[in-house]
Amino acid sequence: DSSAKTGIVPKNATDRGNSSLINASGAIARDPKDEFVLSDCPRLKNAINARRNIGRCFRELEFFAQIPSTCDRLRDELHSGEWTADEWNTIRNVCMEHVELEILLVEAEAGMKARVDDLDSDEEGDGEQKRGMERAESSRYVSSRKLREKFKSARGLSKHGSMPGYYDMVDKFLSVHVKNVWELGDEIKMRIMSGIGSAFDLALNNPAGMVALVEAVEVYERATEQYKSLYLEAGAEADKAKTVDSEGAGVDASSSEQYKSLYLEAGAEADKAKTVDSEGAGVDASSERLHFTDMRAAALSQMYQDFELRGLEVFRAIHMQAADSAESEDAGNEQFTAVLRAATELVAEIDLVKNEIAPCFAPHWAVEVLWSSCVAHVSSNQINALPGLTVTQLLDVVAWVEFFRETIEESFPLISDMHAKKTYFDTRPDLFSGNKKEVNMESATDSLAWVNNMLWEVHRLAQEEFLVRTRTQTEEWLQKGYAADHAKNQTADGLLTTSLCEDVFSFASVQLRTIRERLSKKSDALLMSVCLIFSMLRSKQIHSRDGFLQDLETCCAASNDFSRMSEKCEEVMQELIDESEFTEQDMATLEASSGELLALYSADAVYAAQSVHIYIFEPIREAIVDELFGPEWEENLTHNELALTLTRTLDDFMGDLEQFVDDFMLKKAVDALVKSSVVFYVRALLQKAEQHNSNRQSYFQDNEKALERIAGDIRTMRSYFDGLAEDMPALAKVIENEFEVLTTFQELLAIAAEISVSDASDFILVLHKKVRDIDLTKNCVGDLWHLVNPKEERAVWELVESMEETLMAVVPPDESIARQAMDRSQVPGLRLDEAVAMHVIESKRKRQVKPGAMEKIMTNWSRGQGPDDGNNG
Repeated sequence: DSSAKTGIVPKNATDRGNSSLINASGAIARDPKDEFVLSDCPRLKNAINARRNIGRCFRELEFFAQIPSTCDRLRDELHSGEWTADEWNTIRNVCMEHVELEILLVEAEAGMKARVDDLDSDEEGDGEQKRGMERAESSRYVSSRKLREKFKSARGLSKHGSMPGYYDMVDKFLSVHVKNVWELGDEIKMRIMSGIGSAFDLALNNPAGMVALVEAVEVYERATEQYKSLYLEAGAEADKAKTVDSEGAGVDASSSEQYKSLYLEAGAEADKAKTVDSEGAGVDASSERLHFTDMRAAALSQMYQDFELRGLEVFRAIHMQAADSAESEDAGNEQFTAVLRAATELVAEIDLVKNEIAPCFAPHWAVEVLWSSCVAHVSSNQINALPGLTVTQLLDVVAWVEFFRETIEESFPLISDMHAKKTYFDTRPDLFSGNKKEVNMESATDSLAWVNNMLWEVHRLAQEEFLVRTRTQTEEWLQKGYAADHAKNQTADGLLTTSLCEDVFSFASVQLRTIRERLSKKSDALLMSVCLIFSMLRSKQIHSRDGFLQDLETCCAASNDFSRMSEKCEEVMQELIDESEFTEQDMATLEASSGELLALYSADAVYAAQSVHIYIFEPIREAIVDELFGPEWEENLTHNELALTLTRTLDDFMGDLEQFVDDFMLKKAVDALVKSSVVFYVRALLQKAEQHNSNRQSYFQDNEKALERIAGDIRTMRSYFDGLAEDMPALAKVIENEFEVLTTFQELLAIAAEISVSDASDFILVLHKKVRDIDLTKNCVGDLWHLVNPKEERAVWELVESMEETLMAVVPPDESIARQAMDRSQVPGLRLDEAVAMHVIESKRKRQVKPGAMEKIMTNWSRGQGPDDGNNG
């Protein structure tokens, strides 16, 4: 049918029989774009085309006549292939032949009904300039007006009659074949829907069969799209059918508009909904036009429904089982576990669908979107419906939401920052709004974003509740762990330990392991839980440490226990790092939290080891403190027997310490013994000044002899510690630093007794560096003068006052010194400034102090004596 392509029509509409087209000048009008010889001879072209069209007509008539037998054959193939290995391939092959039948009938109906429209248009155009467009199927074109009138009158239509009567005759003529073919289509659809209903299992077990089934559906969609495309192209060609005659006049384009309208209508009807009339034919309800069987829309709807039912069926079985065991003591926990396990399995299958099932389908089926939407909708409803949860169950909910969020955002990255436009609490998302043949991705992503955000809010609330309950639970078991009667042990090496470390960290390890195993490796809740437990362990240790330091053995055992707790904490920390995937920021947070706990345990281990000095010096104090610096000491104990008693007692306890604690803690304990020996000797000396009531006479009978005894005592004690330093090189520095205090006191006493000619201000400055408080320095120096030369006590006070600027320049005033000295990390009885302060506060002697000085001392040092609130560690 080439006339539609030439775009040339006769100028004289009444002379349709002219063999050529003549313009006003008598010349033949040619289309410059058409160089074919026959373009000027439309009748000859019609004759040649008719011969070709007749052959086509006979072929189509033969195919048309075989429709009943073809349908029967296809039915036999469809049913014989059921429950066979080639069932799905058979369905595909049947669909490919069946759609050809539908194509024939759809085109036949469209062509026959379009013919009467053409006849009516030609009839209305009589008397006007006729168009020379050659029709699409010219072999069936009735060119005689009388023949057209006869053709119409035979069907009861007048010149101005309406078309429905003729349409009814066309429908009646085609109805038998339409009914047969479309009933076969319904049977095919039922078989396809049966396969689609089990698409999940079919795609996993028989991917080739699933592909064949999808291809069977797509056969109809390709036919629809090709049919639409064909008529749209034809309409576009008709739109271009505009010719210019020899005079350049524009020909009326109403003919091309008629064709365009026809083709657009034919193309659009393929998308309209199918209704089945009383005879079973697929008919458009509005235009009564046939259209192809709509397979994809039905298949997508069926798949979405079956996906949802698959998820609901899993939970329905769980709830039925829970109802049967409702009277069981553990029924609630069993139901929760089953619900969470089912939800986890469904979410895990998102990756399965994406990687193994979706490849069996065309991309526009968006199978992974359908499955994810169903899983998100069903699972979120089940999670929200869970009743009151225990701590472990809250942890499981947090872990499941994190797993869901990670999976869904990995599959659909765009939803991570989306805010849903609507809520879907009680309604299933409509994923086919607009076009039923494709998933509405906007609706799908909106519903997924809503579920994702809603579950993250559930995650936040569950996480907060979990942390609150974890804190309460941790407090309870820590209280039990610390308050338990801990078994005492002694290793083969003699180290003393208790079961404190095991009692505490057995709970902590179990709880941390449970949290780690139930949460994902990247979970924020894991980090917060670990930091919370570390914080609780630290707080409990701060408040409970001193309760374990009751005597020498318990101090040694506590030191070893705290050291082991530090090591255990490091093991737990390393295990967490190895089994988790923390970010650098998370690692920094975790290391800071664990570092504080490690530092506390290590510091407390040292504290416990050094606390042994308290219990070692108890018998020493009872044995020698009263006699030390007394008349007997001055007159008869010429070999420094009291100092020897002190060192021998220390040596006796050293034997126990070497056995009870490890080498590192032994060195720390010896450091404390050196400091404690110095403080003990200074306190005993200052106590004698407190007891001296004379303002004119020295406390000693002979100051020079007393100073010799003091020098001998210092040599005796130092000699003992120097002996220990042979195996502990670091001890030498401690000895040097601490015994400098005793030599300073000795020199100041010698200056006060006027035995030494050294400048008192030099040694006062040295003493002040140790005491670091001007008021304490004044009182300490004043007591030394009161002890050996009371008459010069006021003079030395004045001397110290005159040195205030120098002393303040050397050691600036710092009120925090008292708080530092009384900090929980400072073992009582090892600091000189603390010993002098306690002596001054407890003193009853009248002192030459400035108004307010004593109150200042008491205020500063009393603040540090308050109960430890745990914030100083």
